[in-house]
Amino acid sequence: MYEAAIAFREAEPWRRLYDADLIAVENPADGTIGYCSVMGRMGQHYGFCVFLGARGLAGFFRLLELGDDEDGFADAAFAQDYIMCSFEDRDQLDGEDLQEIASLGLTFHGRHAWPQFRRYEPGYPPWYLDRADVLFITHALRQVLVVLEQMQVGEAEVDFDLGRTVLRQSERRDGQLVWHTKPWELSKPVVVYEPLEIESELILWQVRKAPRSLRAVWEVDLRYLPVVVQEDQAERPRFPRGFLLADHTTGMILDCHAYEDPSEDAHQVIARLTQHITNYGLPKEIRVKSELLEALLADFCSKAGLNLKRVSSLPKVEYFLGELEQGF
Repeated sequence: MYEAAIAFREAEPWRRLYDADLIAVENPADGTIGYCSVMGRMGQHYGFCVFLGARGLAGFFRLLELGDDEDGFADAAFAQDYIMCSFEDRDQLDGEDLQEIASLGLTFHGRHAWPQFRRYEPGYPPWYLDRADVLFITHALRQVLVVLEQMQVGEAEVDFDLGRTVLRQSERRDGQLVWHTKPWELSKPVVVYEPLEIESELILWQVRKAPRSLRAVWEVDLRYLPVVVQEDQAERPRFPRGFLLADHTTGMILDCHAYEDPSEDAHQVIARLTQHITNYGLPKEIRVKSELLEALLADFCSKAGLNLKRVSSLPKVEYFLGELEQGF
């Protein structure tokens, strides 16, 4: 892996490629498509990302679309799925990085010269690579340089604006991997959230009998919280999932409930909202920002006689998260 990173750094592929010029590489181990992005064209940060599968590619497009939206970027950053090799100054590496480099008999000199490898995964802080990650990013680093050579002689075309790239695939012959290149269409994955249908008569009865508070407008959000949870030093730290409820008028945070598994999203949002409506009454309106929450709450709000509104921002929730993030 380090040999591949050294060759990549020496080749300086960022002189030819922009970070949006994605090149696809298939993982020989499981067939996952990695979408490889070369960073460094602007001369500020040098690195290499492998966005993993459709989820990783969707995350890449989301970051691309956010532009200067800092609030949106902070949220999107928690949900990325990629392996990264970056080239840092020595003082930006931690003790484990330096020990690993020394154990291999390697050393580096100068700025942006020291390779650092990290795994980014939804719900987790950046972490060290496991064996599977090491093998795949090694393949990806090498294959992108092959594509770069093919581009220079007109044998491969990569054009993000036209949705054109290439895929490097391999097959095993006589115990060896043999790689080949084929054209590959690059398109943004379409994320579709299945609408949630509320069938519980108990939930609907509790909501419908609650008094109506005509003036209240609630902001509702689901996201990873910028707080690290680590029960044991030996285990990988994680970000908890969070249900957030704020009063749009007063700015009061009515609920911030953390839980572990994103598969609980539907249960948590319906259960927490039902509890608050039972305790405080029906609000005039519920505002959400994400397509996920819109899908989870459309039927609930329709049957409860609540106005559900999709908005571009949730200022009270975002202010609260900003305070949390500063502490984090």
